[in-house]
Amino acid sequence: MNEANDILTVKVEKLLWRGRGLARLDSGQVVMIEPGVLPGELALVRVTKTARDFLQAEAVEILESSPLRTAHPCPHAESCGGSRFGMVSPHEGTRLKADMLRDALPRALGRDLGVNIPQLQIVSSPQGWRYRWRGQIHVRGGRPHAMAHASNDLVPLNDCHLLATPLAAAMPALAQGLPDGRFTIAASPDTGLAASENDRVLLPFSFPEFGLTLQLPPSTFFQANWELNQHLVRATVDALHGFDRIADLFSGAGNFALPLASQGKTVLAVEGSAAAVETGIRNAERLGLSSVTFHDANLAKPATWKLVEDFAPRAAILDPPRTGAKGIGRTLLAMPSLSRLVWVSCDAVNTVRDAKPLLEAGWTVSSLTLFDMFPGTWHMEVLMILDRP
Repeated sequence: MNEANDILTVKVEKLLWRGRGLARLDSGQVVMIEPGVLPGELALVRVTKTARDFLQAEAVEILESSPLRTAHPCPHAESCGGSRFGMVSPHEGTRLKADMLRDALPRALGRDLGVNIPQLQIVSSPQGWRYRWRGQIHVRGGRPHAMAHASNDLVPLNDCHLLATPLAAAMPALAQGLPDGRFTIAASPDTGLAASENDRVLLPFSFPEFGLTLQLPPSTFFQANWELNQHLVRATVDALHGFDRIADLFSGAGNFALPLASQGKTVLAVEGSAAAVETGIRNAERLGLSSVTFHDANLAKPATWKLVEDFAPRAAILDPPRTGAKGIGRTLLAMPSLSRLVWVSCDAVNTVRDAKPLLEAGWTVSSLTLFDMFPGTWHMEVLMILDRP
């Protein structure tokens, strides 16, 4: 019987959802290993938790490396928890994520629904590193830090390979002006201007294809990989061709709603963050987009769904937080005007859980696309299109 802190030698079979490695002992017992191992590797692991059906472990040493493993480009990688997939090339990282998604979705859907998954489409990030125009840092003593891997300890930073070059260059100076704590920092891909969430500035973010430039405060959420976000928004707009009334749920500051409004769509944008709604309204007014209406409302409350139902959308976009939106599937199922859902997910397993009532009622997944929005990490964005039968 294995116990916590036992050291085991295991062969990694494959990667599971959220980047964990799967191995099996001679007894058949499953070992799930924290992100950082690759398929085919022989690893020395330390048991961190025991359960009836499996062991949880972390890698102590890689005894036989995968041919995919390369030197991590970041000098902080050994201690920092920010880029656990940086030991493979961006191309191989995308391929591994696709394998994880193909493995996870049938399991999450179950035997009956899992057979109806369409062929996965893949959109790689234009940049493998230096792609984030928004991120968080921990400040201690006027210096930037990151959270250590699997720990609450802080690692001092003098650079971060995930951050776009202008933002990484500005990071030390931004930290100098901040008290101790965790802060969002951001920079404009248009101008390179960088700021922290405490700065009262507006940063320009352009959608060249739609002829739009948004003005966003550093504190407002936006897709950090702005270049790949252009492709995500284009795919979403294309998926809604022919639909005139669209509900954008969990809309943020209008990442999808404003480009859709620029194409003449009538959009109801619903978001629970008052600051994001204020930003969306300000941009819509400045850009003269009168066909979009923003509402500061909590989608967990029935009154909000009455608002959406009265709008009678023919299609809806959903972009909920990573934890998903439990119960939303049944609510959408009861909305007769809807015939298409464009579901944007940063955790597809949680999305499948939420969408199951729709799929069980006959809705079909007509398209599935992986956007590698976060190279160097196991995170990914998935665009799932569901259609009513």
